[in-house]
Amino acid sequence: MNASDRAHLNFENEARKAFAFLGDLGFSEIEALPTLVRYRKDSVEVDVYHGRQSYEIGAGITAFGTRYAISEIIRHIDPEAEKHFRYPATTTPEGVVAGLDELSSLMKRYCRSALDGDSQLFSILESERKSWSEEYALDVLADQLRPQADEAFRQRNYAKSAELYSRIRDRLSPAEIKKLSIAEERNKD
Repeated sequence: MNASDRAHLNFENEARKAFAFLGDLGFSEIEALPTLVRYRKDSVEVDVYHGRQSYEIGAGITAFGTRYAISEIIRHIDPEAEKHFRYPATTTPEGVVAGLDELSSLMKRYCRSALDGDSQLFSILESERKSWSEEYALDVLADQLRPQADEAFRQRNYAKSAELYSRIRDRLSPAEIKKLSIAEERNKD
């Protein structure tokens, strides 16, 4: 299903309805396509989209030259809520309406200061984005090194095991911390 096949989903009109509250906040529609509606107020832009391949209904807010997904803003305001947040994906008109209504409700609840262009919020988001990126990179590294470290430990290659475990020390389970301790101790011998 490409963008031209989506006319029956009525995304543009449904997005306008669901996000009409943006007009009350001083935003104006600046672009409307079968899979995207964009609004602007001063230096803040809001985009609401229906993913061309993913069919996800999502939104973002751009300010100070950087775009933030609604999920990032929710994560900052309510990390517990963000853990359960998923962009709705749909290929039906009913799903589009439900997804846009859900997203509109979340934006009203969590994004007011972002919509107001709160520079302090965006500064914090930028800092958190860097931290989240570093945490994610460490998680990926741990997923890659953990099996290698476990295998080295099983093969009694304690030098290699200690080196690998120590690289992901912040992600080790209590059992792995014990293995690291054993590997370091036996590596001294």
